[in-house]
Amino acid sequence: MNAMTLIKKGFQAVEAYCATHQVAKVQAGIYQICPKCAVSDVETTNSERQAEVDRIVREKHFSGAMLPARHAESGFKNYNVDTNNQGQANALNQCVTYTKSFISGSRSNLIMVGSTGVGKTHLSCATARTLLNKGMYVRYITSEELAQRIMSAWDKNTKDQSEESVIYDFTQYDLLILDEYGLHDREKRLELVHKVLYARYDAGRPTMLISNLTIVDLEKDLGDRLWSRFQHDGLTVVECNWGDQRVGSAA
Repeated sequence: MNAMTLIKKGFQAVEAYCATHQVAKVQAGIYQICPKCAVSDVETTNSERQAEVDRIVREKHFSGAMLPARHAESGFKNYNVDTNNQGQANALNQCVTYTKSFISGSRSNLIMVGSTGVGKTHLSCATARTLLNKGMYVRYITSEELAQRIMSAWDKNTKDQSEESVIYDFTQYDLLILDEYGLHDREKRLELVHKVLYARYDAGRPTMLISNLTIVDLEKDLGDRLWSRFQHDGLTVVECNWGDQRVGSAA
């Protein structure tokens, strides 16, 4: 039984007619209302409420992703591609393809390497923003910050967290974007970062790894076991082999 039928059965019809819907109004208390107008008003209110819920959820998704403020609006459409630089066009296409595949259910990893200022973070945040808009959970963090988060859990005053719980938390995101790998995460920090990468592999969760290292040096740094795991579910490698775009123009 729909809402229109319920209103008609629950209220007495009167002689007045709704000019909009050309149906008899009903007596509701001291008011004479059109059943169709009443249903339309309820549907509009519910739609507005749902839109507000969707907005709040979206804001929480984006807030939780911790994207850098500078890249809050970074997208694929505003990634500047030099018409003379085929490498940039290829990198953009690879990231767009990866993102579309992710939305379709693929859960492969992506590695993006290149020197500073080539737009790696822009492309990674464009990927994140697209997935966040689809309701997925994405987290951006630098390798150094990730290691520091784990090390902070060793503090005796940190009663609600442990090394294991922090690693677990970073295993839950649909996609983890780990930036600046190999920059300030050496020795013990590197070991902690690798623990997260192993945990995500075991959980079947993909990672986007971004580094200034060459792909050859990155493979060595990850080691045979971790490099093998990165390839297990599929791996996209994006090599950004061009100069610093911040010099003279925005990256």
